[in-house]
Amino acid sequence: MYQKVKTPAIRLILFTLAATLLVACGGSTPEPTPTPTKTPMPAEAAPATDTPIPPAPVATDTPVPAPVAAEPATPTPRPDNIAPYTGLPTDNPEWLKRRPVLICVNNDAVGRAAHYGLSQADIVYEYIVDGFTLTRLTAFYQGQNTDRVGPVRSARMPNVWMTYMYDGVLACSGGSDAVRYLLKNEVGFPYLDADIDDPSQTRYFFSIGDDYRTRMQTSPDGVRQWLDDNGLTKEWNRPGFEFSQDPPANAVGSATVISIPYPGGNSVEWRYDPNSGGYVRFQGGEQQFDNGNSQPIVAKNVVVMAAEHTLTDIVEDSLGTKGVDITLYGFGDLRVFRDGQVYEGTWRADPETPPRLLGPGEVTIQLQPGQSWFQIVQDIKEVGYQ
Repeated sequence: MYQKVKTPAIRLILFTLAATLLVACGGSTPEPTPTPTKTPMPAEAAPATDTPIPPAPVATDTPVPAPVAAEPATPTPRPDNIAPYTGLPTDNPEWLKRRPVLICVNNDAVGRAAHYGLSQADIVYEYIVDGFTLTRLTAFYQGQNTDRVGPVRSARMPNVWMTYMYDGVLACSGGSDAVRYLLKNEVGFPYLDADIDDPSQTRYFFSIGDDYRTRMQTSPDGVRQWLDDNGLTKEWNRPGFEFSQDPPANAVGSATVISIPYPGGNSVEWRYDPNSGGYVRFQGGEQQFDNGNSQPIVAKNVVVMAAEHTLTDIVEDSLGTKGVDITLYGFGDLRVFRDGQVYEGTWRADPETPPRLLGPGEVTIQLQPGQSWFQIVQDIKEVGYQ
């Protein structure tokens, strides 16, 4: 059952997890590296090979100091009905006073053909999982809503860090023993597990068919109902992003096609469509659609963040596949794509602050109002655009 942890303890947990769960840990976050204004389109990246993992560190009684958080962002005043992560008016301003809902979504080849609800998310994160073989999605709902999100799949380590940043509620269908224990007993945010909290899938989740890759579904309202039923609803407040209808002036070039070479044949391409004012999504060579409304997936903003990836000793499946942890706190290289243009900079984040998107001179890069996709990569130089 969910156990509330106060903020100082949260920080200690976050920065000692590497010593208790990860075999390949340690090392500081590398300095962001400059890249050319135009990055050549890369060839398809090969899946990661097996790399020897050093022995786990020996635990000691030495206290682990709490991390120094990044300088907190100053919230930009906004009307009560404007969603902090889309910059759009919402049909229900009361949603903006509640925790954002983060839902784990399958993104293998079978799952992609059965996506529901992604076009209605405020934000979607895509990140590498399972031994660097595929990617998973986390769809984020606050200012927008939908009656079906799926296919819902299991939690992974990056879900811990992103849910902390946004002070959200995480909804998934199980996870490895290590990740599930962490989410149910150690973290400071609510975690709704379909296997534990709704085993019959009749109240907060529902099941379609019998294929484990595509059957599990939920909705933001279903997750909110679970919060209400368990007395976990609270008033929410976190910094939002900054938005502008007009493109910022410091673009470094045009970018009408973006190429992200995720491993395992899961490369992503975004193609700018002036008629929709956004980027149309393709993955594995196929255009992506939302089956809930038959609409193509179109992002107003594509935000690419480079972060350190670590292969852990967490076994994610019956085949012995190892989990991947991603350092989503600290800082790293950044590219923001909007209006057919690209902006260079760095991101900064900590357990209490969602990513700050900073251009030259620490000036915030403003997003176009609408949906944003956050593409997490290992190295910014892997990303091509033209």
